[in-house]
Amino acid sequence: MNNYLIKYLRDNADSKLSKKYIDFFKVELDFQIYISESYMSEGYFRNKKISTEEKLKQIFQYANALFVKPNKNSSLNSSVLSTLKIPQKDIALFSQLGFDLYSPIWHPLRKKNIFGDYKTLKWHLNMQETIRNDKFHKFLDDKFHAELEVFQEYLVTQYQEQNFRALLLYTDQYFYSKYSIDIFKKMNRPSFIFSHGMPGIYSLEVDNRSDYLMVWSEKIKQNYIDAGFDASKVKAVGNPKYKNLDRKKTVRSNLSDVLVIPPTSATWVQHEYDNTVITDPSTTALYLYMVQTVLQKFGIKKVRYRTHPTMNKDWVHAFLDQDFYVKDTQALEASLDRSSLVIGVNSTLLLEALIQGVNYILFDPKQIGDINLLGYKSVPPFDGSEEKLMIAEDEIELEKMIKANAQTDYSLVHDYIQDFDLSVLKELIN
Repeated sequence: MNNYLIKYLRDNADSKLSKKYIDFFKVELDFQIYISESYMSEGYFRNKKISTEEKLKQIFQYANALFVKPNKNSSLNSSVLSTLKIPQKDIALFSQLGFDLYSPIWHPLRKKNIFGDYKTLKWHLNMQETIRNDKFHKFLDDKFHAELEVFQEYLVTQYQEQNFRALLLYTDQYFYSKYSIDIFKKMNRPSFIFSHGMPGIYSLEVDNRSDYLMVWSEKIKQNYIDAGFDASKVKAVGNPKYKNLDRKKTVRSNLSDVLVIPPTSATWVQHEYDNTVITDPSTTALYLYMVQTVLQKFGIKKVRYRTHPTMNKDWVHAFLDQDFYVKDTQALEASLDRSSLVIGVNSTLLLEALIQGVNYILFDPKQIGDINLLGYKSVPPFDGSEEKLMIAEDEIELEKMIKANAQTDYSLVHDYIQDFDLSVLKELIN
């Protein structure tokens, strides 16, 4: 029996076009069903409040797109459409390879090189209003789908005139990503997904729509291949955030200043159609209580905890023993710098902690059948297949690891992050 509404609607759609757009709107529809915004950070609300500063920034960006048109003859570089949040200092790396990055008016970045016109801006603002406020059934409407298909042809023409050679995205899960990948397929131009963290899921339904998937290391690439990805589409390129990493480092590991990283229970993206997981919002608090029980056996009186950005910190904090837990509000690097030990879930923070020289013990409590608290099956390196990573699957194992001062091997960093090299882009973009 199919117990997932969006899958049922997609599989039983009246037309191929409706099937296509129900799929395109999957995450937006999931959000309407599964998310109670009370336990989420306001930044992830569909109707989040935008500050005056943000509004002014948007106005400036829209004006830039409308009134500062790109000069096709001003550069010998190829134009590339990108939604990647690349630090200004790293944009030069793309330029050196022969690419000028433009962000679309529907996802403006920085202060210049924003591409679009008034018609596209108007469409984008209408789409934002639809996604934020329209009723569920609007997204199933045949006429709406037909209108989107017509506008897609307009964008194809617009992007061809600018001669965009490729599309760079950080995910293929949201409507705009799927819609844009489809446009570039119609243009016969390549699309690229740049992985933005250590994958928590390897599935052919996630980040497999683009022509290429750019990942951080050969080890991650192999994990995707093992999951069924075509080896020729997955490229190991590193990540510009991590440069000149120490080849060797001794990590500190003691109980003087412990930081705990709980899971996020905000199921705001249902990744797959056949493995739907609805997480109990209280899971975040449950995890923190489990860690507290263990740490108190060692005489620990107070520790810091850091929630995922999707979570409402105040909502979580109200559940906790506030004599024991202190909200961590520092910048990530400063927080890790002062930490003597990090106990946390499956997260890229594992690598961040090791890079900052602090031990990370993965605490991933299991239910029946190797399913963790969030309802997912852990993937490499979080699944026990990596000997270098210290993993505790219950409170007894966590207590034993702390007592033995078990330490994750720093060399894991270089297994999962290799030197950043974008030269493969030059080979793949004509």
